Amino acid sequence: MGRLARIAFHAGRSSANSTPFLLGKPYPRGGAWRCFSSTPPEHCEIVQGPSLLRTSTTRPSPSLLHIPGLRSLPFWTQYDKDQDVNRVAYQDPTVSEAVQYLEQHWETIRREYAEKAPKLASDYQTDTEHTLHKGTWDWHSYMLKGKVQPNFEKHFPRTATILQVFRDEGRLLFEGTPFGYAFFSTLHAQSKIAAHSAPMNFRVRIHLPLIVPANMPSAAPVSEQDGRPSVGIRVGPVVRQWHPGKALVLDDAYNHEVWNHTHESRVLLLIDLWHPDITTQEKQDIIGLFNHAEEQGWLSGE
Repeated sequence: MGRLARIAFHAGRSSANSTPFLLGKPYPRGGAWRCFSSTPPEHCEIVQGPSLLRTSTTRPSPSLLHIPGLRSLPFWTQYDKDQDVNRVAYQDPTVSEAVQYLEQHWETIRREYAEKAPKLASDYQTDTEHTLHKGTWDWHSYMLKGKVQPNFEKHFPRTATILQVFRDEGRLLFEGTPFGYAFFSTLHAQSKIAAHSAPMNFRVRIHLPLIVPANMPSAAPVSEQDGRPSVGIRVGPVVRQWHPGKALVLDDAYNHEVWNHTHESRVLLLIDLWHPDITTQEKQDIIGLFNHAEEQGWLSGE
């Protein structure tokens, strides 16, 4: 199982009076689980590891699962507006192809969103890792908790066809885990999502901006502005703005936050893909882990 032989399950964010759980089983604070695929869960052992260290360097800090050894940056893309070039970190072929593919189709996706989404109710769920902290956030979901939603294709057939490629080509879509999402994300005026980290570090998240308000003077209170753009995203120490049609790829295992302090809505298509360092066998092993947890009822609260 290689890299997956050691997975850290973090306890740092648990309250003083709560007992952290690994798939429904309690474990002591300050430790990490080390599990091997050839041994049953009761043979897991608690180890101390560097994944739990706190340093001044900005690092991924997933709240639940951490696989060591994966390449990591707050943002995997850097858009050069002057040259109209979207550069991809590590020149990674998988991420590069995904970015190019989505950018080729962004106008088709935007038109379909504009035609259909205003007539549909939002399916935003408040019981997930995604928590709206102020304002209004609408979702129209292609994938929820790792499961593709059949109703999406009925309403957005062209976008569904475009996204199907990520299911067919090497199983890139982060499907089969409770942490996989793909949806039209509409963050309305005067809304924000407070700082948080993803539950795990083995996905990359793509934002394909469809509608982005101009960087007008912020309507937020002075205390919330901090010299940042009026609409944007921070991942780790890096603040970025969205550019229509230019995919932004991020690692949301870093502490991150999103805001829209304008008087207009910001719309993007959000897509979770497997981290490109995760092998086909590792994908199968991870999906098997979550399937087993679901069968045991350990994910009933998901």
